[in-house]
Amino acid sequence: MEPGASASATAGRDLNDEEVHVTHIIKPPAKAGMAALYSRREVRLILAFALLGTLFDGAELNLIGYPLVYISGSLHVDTIALITVTTVQGFASILGGFVFGTLGDTLGRRRTFAISVLAFGLAAILGGLSVNYAMFMATRLLAGIGMGGLFGLSFSMFTECWKTGRRGTMGGIIQAMYFGGEILTEGMIFLFLTLLGHDLGWRAGYIAIGAVSTVIGVASLKLLPESKQWLSYQQHLKEGTLPKEIRRTKVPVIDIFKPQFVFGTVLFMVLSTAMFLTTNSVGAYLSTYLLKVQKLSLNTVSLIVLLGYIATIIAYTLTGIVSDALRRKYAFTLACVLGTVGFVWFLALLATHSAHIGADFWAWPTFWALMLCAGAAGGFGVLGVWMSEYFPTRIRSTGSSASYYVGRGLGAGVFPLFALAIAGTVPFALALGIIGPAAGLLFSLIAPDRTGRTIADLE
Repeated sequence: MEPGASASATAGRDLNDEEVHVTHIIKPPAKAGMAALYSRREVRLILAFALLGTLFDGAELNLIGYPLVYISGSLHVDTIALITVTTVQGFASILGGFVFGTLGDTLGRRRTFAISVLAFGLAAILGGLSVNYAMFMATRLLAGIGMGGLFGLSFSMFTECWKTGRRGTMGGIIQAMYFGGEILTEGMIFLFLTLLGHDLGWRAGYIAIGAVSTVIGVASLKLLPESKQWLSYQQHLKEGTLPKEIRRTKVPVIDIFKPQFVFGTVLFMVLSTAMFLTTNSVGAYLSTYLLKVQKLSLNTVSLIVLLGYIATIIAYTLTGIVSDALRRKYAFTLACVLGTVGFVWFLALLATHSAHIGADFWAWPTFWALMLCAGAAGGFGVLGVWMSEYFPTRIRSTGSSASYYVGRGLGAGVFPLFALAIAGTVPFALALGIIGPAAGLLFSLIAPDRTGRTIADLE
């Protein structure tokens, strides 16, 4: 892929029949349409920070799910109490999505990215030092707010610097780093649990991941290039040369709910929620299900969870590739079909009392059903690019972050608690994840799609 992207003011020519809005500019300013070319070095730096940001976003989110049993022992609370922490963190990320999304469009991508990463890096360090449940809850609240900025910022920066060809493929790889982060958390905490024991082990893992995240945040202030499309838009805004139709309001959140965008905004919130329902049914309950219900050893559970992450990474990447060959929405739909099959299979095994896994896990149908469930979130592999192509430059960070983190708040926050309360048992709470791919399958078919369009400063 050659670096650089053209910021043409005539991006409206790339619209297709499925869109619900038109980015037509009346009497554009004289400077509109100037190329916003990125050097090879700038593209590489933006890509590197998008990958790292997504990696540690995933690592941060998995800091509760994987070591949940050991955290509950250290803090002397039950599983429900920690699921409540997950809920609070999820709601905090909704707030963070709106706050950091807005800052990304008003303060700039670079500085907002740095603040976001530093916030959840510091939260992880403090979480590892928590002496009681209340302190731990407070650190997860801060982490949730901080994580609210990463997705929208990473994909806004990437989409703005990357040419249209194979944008979906690289977007899938970026999003796959999220589960790379979950693997990182599993590996580091497993290592520290083995070396230091159950109490000190998870704490050391928190501190290590937080320290690395903090370094990335500081480095981004110096090395991460600012979006040239955003800089160009800000210059026009400062000079007062923008037509009324494309002037951003002082609170960009208002803009994403204007008539020309509200349909897409709401649908992307629904699709994001669907994907988080899918991933968090597995992420929140899989380890506990294998440890407490199936009575497997920590070594075996860690290996199964790792294989689930690998299946998801492959699904993310493949979905991105398919989205370039077809369209974003159709690739997302196919991923949801796969997920529905996996969860139906697992539910059938539970209903017939056949859901068993032994030490030779690869020989059991339940293992393969769970692998399909893990890969069901492949739609995430295209969602970031899909949303970034939908929203114009002036509100791209706000629209992407708000849509994504409303989904995280509902799917990763409310759903785990809701699922356990309704299902009554961990196995059936895990199986309720079928709601995610089923809803994604339905709503993806009516979502707007602007696959492969050119990203401009004025749209």
